Amino acid sequence: MLKDHVKNVMYRAMRPGLLDVNRRLERLEAALSTPSSGPHAPSGFACWRGGLSGHAIDAAGREVPAMTAKYRDELAFWQDCVKKSAERTIGGKFDQVYGGWQKDRIRELGRFLSLPGPQPQPETGFTPELLAWCRDRSAVEIGAGPYPSIATVQWRRAVAVDPLADGYTAEDLLPKDVHCDQVTYLSSPGEAVPLPSGFADIVVLENCLDHVDDPRAVVRECNRLLTPGGFMWLLVDLMEYKDHMHPNPFNEARLRDLLRSEGFEPVKDRISDHKSHPQAYGEYRGLLRKVR
Repeated sequence: MLKDHVKNVMYRAMRPGLLDVNRRLERLEAALSTPSSGPHAPSGFACWRGGLSGHAIDAAGREVPAMTAKYRDELAFWQDCVKKSAERTIGGKFDQVYGGWQKDRIRELGRFLSLPGPQPQPETGFTPELLAWCRDRSAVEIGAGPYPSIATVQWRRAVAVDPLADGYTAEDLLPKDVHCDQVTYLSSPGEAVPLPSGFADIVVLENCLDHVDDPRAVVRECNRLLTPGGFMWLLVDLMEYKDHMHPNPFNEARLRDLLRSEGFEPVKDRISDHKSHPQAYGEYRGLLRKVR
């Protein structure tokens, strides 16, 4: 109806300059009439529903088959790691070993922030200054997995965002210890987080940016979520390898260009030969500040 109305106005006015408006309306009409489900649907806005036998759905509740295949593989990976193969693959119980890695990541955050302090607490390895810094701030972790790093300490507010959140709950994968009961889980893709702008003092992305459908949209969303001068705490495997679970790999140059173009500058960062994926050649770890 909108298009017909504009056409009538155009024909009455007989203004050749409005031909471009008509063409744009036709393109918009074609885009709006394109089905939003099916194998070619935009995948960045799909979330998982159910356990391993569940499926990925879009905002209208329709299945997105391409994302069902991807998300089921990711959920199956976590289900196997948490409940079956942890002793063999990571050398101990998942909550203890993986939880220890997540504590290491928060301890490293304290070092990157250059927080002074006495000897860390023996039971956690966290300094009182780091714990106080976290308690005074709101944190959002995107692509959090079943054991978010932000669950290892107490925050003023803590939100974990993951399109597989329903699956983690359905398969009983969330840890029973530490501060996980104080973390609010949102079933959402990182491209469109249902939180207000300026909600977070720090946004955490631990080895997830190469997994998402649209990395630029995720980094832009991080910028929106952060307060002025807020921090991004980022870990990314560096590699050229690509598959359906890692659709957007990064080398160092592409990653730095993306972060800079979306309004972030490094406070401190490093490149190391440590890696999570066997096809990666290293990893980037950075504490970045929102500058615009």
